[in-house]
Amino acid sequence: MAKHQLAATASATTWRHQPRKYLEQLEQRVLLLESQLREARSSAAYESPYKTSPDNGLAVDFEQASASTAADDGQELGDLSSMIGTLSLNAAGAEPSYLGPSSTFAFTRFVKPSLGQAIGPLSSNALRSDLENQGGLAPEPCALPEYHIAMRLSNAYFHNIHAQYPFLHEPTFRKWEAALADPFGALSSLNFDPLALYFLNMVYAVGAVLLPNLGHAAEQLYTSAMLYIDEILCHDNLESIQAVLCCAAYSIRSSKGTSHWKLSGHALRQCINLGYHRNHRRLRSTINQFQQEMQKRAFWSAYVMECAGAVMLGRPLALHFQEIDAEFPLDIHESQLSPEGITGSPRSPAEPPTMMTYAIHGFRIRSLLGCIQTALYSDVTLKSPEIRQARVEQLSVELETWWASNPPPIVPPKEGALSFYMTPDFYETNYHYAILQLYRVQITDRKTTAPDDVFLKCLEVSRKTCRNFWRQFLGKQLSYTWGAVHELFLAGLTYIYCLWTSPAARGVSRQDQVSSTCTDCTMVLVILAERWPEAASYRDIFEVLASRTMTMLTDVQQGKMVGSTALVQGQEAYPEDLPQWMAGISDTGYSTGADWLLSELIDEYPNPDTHVHSGSWQ
Repeated sequence: MAKHQLAATASATTWRHQPRKYLEQLEQRVLLLESQLREARSSAAYESPYKTSPDNGLAVDFEQASASTAADDGQELGDLSSMIGTLSLNAAGAEPSYLGPSSTFAFTRFVKPSLGQAIGPLSSNALRSDLENQGGLAPEPCALPEYHIAMRLSNAYFHNIHAQYPFLHEPTFRKWEAALADPFGALSSLNFDPLALYFLNMVYAVGAVLLPNLGHAAEQLYTSAMLYIDEILCHDNLESIQAVLCCAAYSIRSSKGTSHWKLSGHALRQCINLGYHRNHRRLRSTINQFQQEMQKRAFWSAYVMECAGAVMLGRPLALHFQEIDAEFPLDIHESQLSPEGITGSPRSPAEPPTMMTYAIHGFRIRSLLGCIQTALYSDVTLKSPEIRQARVEQLSVELETWWASNPPPIVPPKEGALSFYMTPDFYETNYHYAILQLYRVQITDRKTTAPDDVFLKCLEVSRKTCRNFWRQFLGKQLSYTWGAVHELFLAGLTYIYCLWTSPAARGVSRQDQVSSTCTDCTMVLVILAERWPEAASYRDIFEVLASRTMTMLTDVQQGKMVGSTALVQGQEAYPEDLPQWMAGISDTGYSTGADWLLSELIDEYPNPDTHVHSGSWQ
């Protein structure tokens, strides 16, 4: 009772609203840190045979370093992370390691400083006023949600995100979550375990992004999780990879902040370092089946996340598919997998699909998109049109094979889909996206005109993509991602590009159909721009191009000459804000695909530099 009175007094004095159980959480955190400090001092007093000799000038005196850090706030975060990391490794009895910029501790250098940038306006009015009172500072940590709210947040995560990236073990998480049923003894029953507290906060943070109206701010839960991340990242193991992947899953659905391309790439390199990309049987692994399955799930989740980011940004893949011989995870129900082993047999083709059936099918299409990126866009030695055409044909066969093996349509959760992955249109949209990636190199080839059937195929799949996004996003509660912005914008651009460059495409397109497709794309981009101001440039450019395209089709019907580009400087439709809009989409990062299409549609405008980005999808 006294604690709550003290919290109320502080609130009246500082005019700052404190979360519920704020003091209890601070006290628990202090106990945890004091315990770790006692352990560290005890470990430092023990002369380990692995300890670096002071004579070589490389030893670190923890207390002296701490005092120096307190006196100099400008010391690099990387140095502090390295000291904490070395201390934790020594406390665990491990040999000290060099913690350079490529170590897991370097992760804190771009996660923690980005918190202030990553935090946007909060959805709750009370929390928003709290931010205003704090002068726009990043939100403070908060208590874990009450059990009934926590269940809704975790259900949102596991029903929508876990099915796509199954790198966590849901039964283990549920054991941790069950402790929250006792609000007074929750943290003590969890034994103040940083691992449990980190993953609880991160899963709830992603769930709060999916369900922003439950009264818990995703940004505060994310900040709470960051309190425990150092204790996890100091170990180069499966849990540290899962921790980074949680950050990446959050970043995918955040409009700003740490790049999910960087995060997933960091997790992927950790997987490679530990050999997760190799076949367990070939490596003669002796770890149990549970660990093997969780390693495979973590690796493939990291790989397809990195593939998606690389394809969107037109960047080389960190790992080529040909360098992987790791098996896909077993197609089993989550209840069949436990730390004690695997019960039952993997699903047979005649049996109903499991969650892993859909996850594995998603792994396959993302891997194929990565192969397309490598074979057609990243290979700077590819000069021969014949070789390029042969690669397109081979990849097209693989794409059709994947499409023919589609499992039955996915059944959305009973509370409704909150991510595009859980809708019936997901696989079709990815199939169409892969077709555009395959044939875009042909329709933009200035030396060799693509056949009419290629233009018509691109026109049709672009139209269907715009319709799918309109059907699933308009008026629905789906969360938006930068991937959705990219795929929709690229489909809309391709549709308009085909109309401008192909008489065959114009010949099969009625004006009402073109108007409907452009409206589908525009409406979703408008919705995206309302949520993410950074998407406004995409909306503005497409609106102008769509309007100019409708005018062009009217001119064609009247027998007027069609220009080679949609917008030319000096013409009436050329907007004064176009350079600013182009700079806006360059800042958020977009692939060479959009770059090529825009440069063809917009005359007299230099290609923007795509090497400097700030959006969270990079």
